[in-house]
Amino acid sequence: MRQRIIIAAIVVGVLVLIGAVIWTLLNVLGSHPAAGGSPAPTTSASQGPLPRDEAAKNFQAGECFADFNPNNATAKAVACNTPHSAQLVAVFNYGADDSFPGTKALGEKGREVCHGATLNAAAANYQLLQQNVYPSSSSWDRGDRRVDCFIVVDSGNTIKDDVLKK
Repeated sequence: MRQRIIIAAIVVGVLVLIGAVIWTLLNVLGSHPAAGGSPAPTTSASQGPLPRDEAAKNFQAGECFADFNPNNATAKAVACNTPHSAQLVAVFNYGADDSFPGTKALGEKGREVCHGATLNAAAANYQLLQQNVYPSSSSWDRGDRRVDCFIVVDSGNTIKDDVLKK
């Protein structure tokens, strides 16, 4: 009987150890992006009440912007059911160790990122355009690795719906 208890204790100990190793690996690997770049999450986390001025580096997929200008370092984030001129529908992040691929390759990546975004039925109510925003060689040197795909209108805050399929 005593031998069975010892064997059971060893088995339980080994199972607990294996579980701890698996949990540690999942936490470590889950917190680091894959090398070579990865898509950013497509859901936007709450960053405070809307409307709000937001830095471009903090834009999240799904967010809507009034009076959007892709050349500005900030934009006014608004609720997507209010008038706006742009919605960020997809984001791609190159890896921190990647070298600058050139503007032509970044433009191609932008088109690829936009092609991967799925719009919902509300998008058919608007004449929408694609706007890609990607780093220059100097902003790349400062750590900017984002390629953003916005769906925009050519003028005014005429979109009044979330056009991104969830």
